[in-house]
Amino acid sequence: MMEMHSFLKAKQKEIPSPNGEEKPSARGLFEFLYEISEWIQAIPSAYRHENEETSTIYVWFNDIAVAEDDFWQVFGEYLVLLRARWKIDIFGTAGMSQETVWLALQEENSHIYAVQKTLSGHPADTIESLCLRIQCLSSEQSKILYALVGATNWKNGTVALDWKYSSFLLEENLAQPTQNSCFCYGGVFEEMDLEDTLQTLTFQQKIILWTGFLKNGLDYAEFEWLYNAISKNVVSNRVEWELSLHTAMQNLKYTVQVSPNDFEMHDGHGCRRYFSFNSTSYAERAFLKILFPLNT
Repeated sequence: MMEMHSFLKAKQKEIPSPNGEEKPSARGLFEFLYEISEWIQAIPSAYRHENEETSTIYVWFNDIAVAEDDFWQVFGEYLVLLRARWKIDIFGTAGMSQETVWLALQEENSHIYAVQKTLSGHPADTIESLCLRIQCLSSEQSKILYALVGATNWKNGTVALDWKYSSFLLEENLAQPTQNSCFCYGGVFEEMDLEDTLQTLTFQQKIILWTGFLKNGLDYAEFEWLYNAISKNVVSNRVEWELSLHTAMQNLKYTVQVSPNDFEMHDGHGCRRYFSFNSTSYAERAFLKILFPLNT
């Protein structure tokens, strides 16, 4: 974005440098993004150019306004730490003049400064919207970080992903260990709340879970979490679980016959399927709890 304008330095202030030279991890980057999201009460959007070779991603927060001094006070040290691995430039709009504002770190004589540049050279005290330009170490890393930003539940700081991302989560101190789960999980906190994890799952991921059970009888760990949440009456967005189950059944051409005194289900091959609340399978019990919420 800096290529689109000619900027003039408007002001600068020195930022204290944290002690230590510890290499930042992606967990630190996501803690930074999570803290911004919490601070301004907004969910970020992300963009990565379709060019396979690009190593840049953009993360932005719409419909917000921040005082520039407050931003540096809260997040200045984060940016100083992260600069050892990622160059992060921040863009926004000046509240009064509506000109573009560019915030960046600059090092001079072993001191680090927070520099504000504007088109006019006049400083802006308030900045509307924030767009972070994050330059990654490689195009592959930018692909992974883009996927993580897009999949993260920013309300609780957790993410559910395909297992192909598991090694990255582990290497970057983001992994949350699970056993027999359909997806791998990561988060900015040390421990994972299973109720938060269920909220992290997208509609499409829930369809994948139900499909694995109905088609192959897979009893993923997520079904144990779901069954326990239903049993405690704490499951969130239950209707989405029901709709995702309905969608999976439609995709597999399941048919259901329901009457006040009878219930029959047949799979896509016409075979009748039988299920029991006494099953040892959490998937089966969760399935029945969704179909028959009043049964115990």
